[in-house]
Amino acid sequence: MKTIQIVLTAALFLAGGVTTAVAANKTKEPDPTAQKAWSADIFAGEGNFQSYCMGCHGVEGKGDGVLAESLDIKPRNLSDATFTSSKSDAHLFKVIKEGGVSVGLSENMTPFNEILSDQEIRKLVAYLRSGICRCQAKGQ
Repeated sequence: MKTIQIVLTAALFLAGGVTTAVAANKTKEPDPTAQKAWSADIFAGEGNFQSYCMGCHGVEGKGDGVLAESLDIKPRNLSDATFTSSKSDAHLFKVIKEGGVSVGLSENMTPFNEILSDQEIRKLVAYLRSGICRCQAKGQ
């Protein structure tokens, strides 16, 4: 499991080069290597999303990160408000903390319980709601 996390972290650094090339082509894709992206509080949800989630889920959470093609099961499109609003904050928290296997999903979604504190995971869930899907859980 640690090997997967190390590979994912290394890939995030490589993702910066790919995204910079895309930005150089003057597309409208956000540039995760821009000063604004790196100035995000590392303990805030946005900073942790960029650090730990972007490689698989992509800059906008669409499941199109640079690692997505290499995975046997594609990452969720977290920007899909219909899908994400159907999941409770507790469910999202559990998936991030304990990994996909904890809720019957793929082991590709690794647990972050040894990397992120509960408070950081709560902030990450809040960022998923406010900055990625722009939605709230139904019934909350």
